[in-house]
Amino acid sequence: MEKPAFSHSFVTRSHKGVYGVIRKNNQILVIRKARGPYTGLYDLPGGSPEDNETPEQTLAREIKEETNCNLISCTNKREKTIFFSQFTKESGKTGCLQHTGILFDAIISGEPTTQGDGLDSNGAVWVDIDTLSSQNATPFVLIGCGKEVISLANDEDYPVDVAVRGVPVPENRHPMIAAIFLFNSKGNIILQRIALTKKTDAGKWSYSAGGHVDAGESYEVAALRELNEEMGIKATTATFVGKDYTFRDGKPRACHNVFKVISDDPITFDPSEVAEIHEFSIPELKQKIQDHPEQFKDVFARIFMTAFK
Repeated sequence: MEKPAFSHSFVTRSHKGVYGVIRKNNQILVIRKARGPYTGLYDLPGGSPEDNETPEQTLAREIKEETNCNLISCTNKREKTIFFSQFTKESGKTGCLQHTGILFDAIISGEPTTQGDGLDSNGAVWVDIDTLSSQNATPFVLIGCGKEVISLANDEDYPVDVAVRGVPVPENRHPMIAAIFLFNSKGNIILQRIALTKKTDAGKWSYSAGGHVDAGESYEVAALRELNEEMGIKATTATFVGKDYTFRDGKPRACHNVFKVISDDPITFDPSEVAEIHEFSIPELKQKIQDHPEQFKDVFARIFMTAFK
């Protein structure tokens, strides 16, 4: 099931289109964008539906127009939404695009043309996947390549950009982290201790579950996904608890938003990711954080102690 998209008032432009992910070996077929917010970047072949077109018909038409190839088949339909702010409007102000794409894995026939269509494309080209980044390709190209594309927030904690996970981000952008405090019906919290093999905070107690917000997710949706992936617990709603930042060189880096879920469902976890889980009462955990703060992830401890004064 696709994750629901969400909107913000800071969005200055919205667009929805249909796009083809066309791959062979370690290459992907892209067009060189000729206009719009993505000008100069590699993009997936595709575009906006015309009146009464199905998504499949749109894809076939756009592939023909932009690459001069014929669509043979398309499968694995999925919908993705991203926020992309790296463009400037005619007024000179920076704009933020909310871009929703219906993506298909596609098979084509024919040789792509290097000539543009005179509109959106400056021609099609096969590109090595290893050479692609957010500096030369649109988010949908990166998603189509199977790269992990995460949301970046501005200083007001609004998602306005994306990046490939693990790649350095600009100083005025913050990775978005969503996390869960999992409680049972007794009022106790179940936490995980980070595996000793991890590079960051190895062996420390941390959230019940947590991780990066994927492109197009809200904090809550990402938190619920992480709870399912890391603890095997499916929940549909969560209650906001609080937020804080991690810091690097004295400057805010990642913004953590934490939610509460109550569940008595059985827990399953990956021992390669989690050293152990443990159930704490609120007084017990507060005392343990006070006595041994070094045993806890810093940002987790700050949010917990603020939320449960």
